[in-house]
Amino acid sequence: MKTSVSDDKISSLAVTGHHRFLSACLKGAALVLLIVLVYKYIPFHNHDEIKSFIKGFGLAAPSAFILICIIKPLLFFLPSMGLTIIAGTLFGPLYGTFYVAIGGAGSTAVGFYMTRLLGRQTVERLLNRNERILKIDKKMEDEGFKTVLMLRLFSLPWDMVSYSAGLSRVKFRDFYTASLVAIVPTSFVYTYFGSTVFKPFSIEFIASFLAIIAFGSIPYILKRLGWKTI
Repeated sequence: MKTSVSDDKISSLAVTGHHRFLSACLKGAALVLLIVLVYKYIPFHNHDEIKSFIKGFGLAAPSAFILICIIKPLLFFLPSMGLTIIAGTLFGPLYGTFYVAIGGAGSTAVGFYMTRLLGRQTVERLLNRNERILKIDKKMEDEGFKTVLMLRLFSLPWDMVSYSAGLSRVKFRDFYTASLVAIVPTSFVYTYFGSTVFKPFSIEFIASFLAIIAFGSIPYILKRLGWKTI
């Protein structure tokens, strides 16, 4: 009788493992197919090609730009800085900020759920082997808003923070709220910088560059004031 129960458990675990493996393969295949299609139809080799591609949509250029921003987490080699420069040069600092913020709000969710759906189970298995990382993961769950906000203010690559949060135990609500708090000021600073990047000796360029430095120093100031995170 005991042997029968044991065999049933082993069989059940084997089926569960098979289903997980199959699910992971299907998700991975779908992601690869989507990335291939995006790479095929959206030129991203350099700044000028992306700019020309977006500009070619005419009046629909803002919509095309926002869509590219949203799917950007799938374009692992497309830097956020490049898109903010394009937004600044094509649309100006104000409209550019608006479009970057909308696209960034979408890409934030895409990056988070992409890694949570594809990689969280693997991370959970690895966490059980490392007590220190497990504590960090728990802290992300308990103080997610503060931690994500600090990471956003550190001016780390936007998608990198989204990927990392998706792999952690942070609640989506905390992650997304913190990201939205940071997205408007960061969008404005970098888009304004992008609108002046081709005028490196102008007062506007110098002011925007200093603003980026000042913005990036905020986490250090908060840390000195005792606002600790991980």
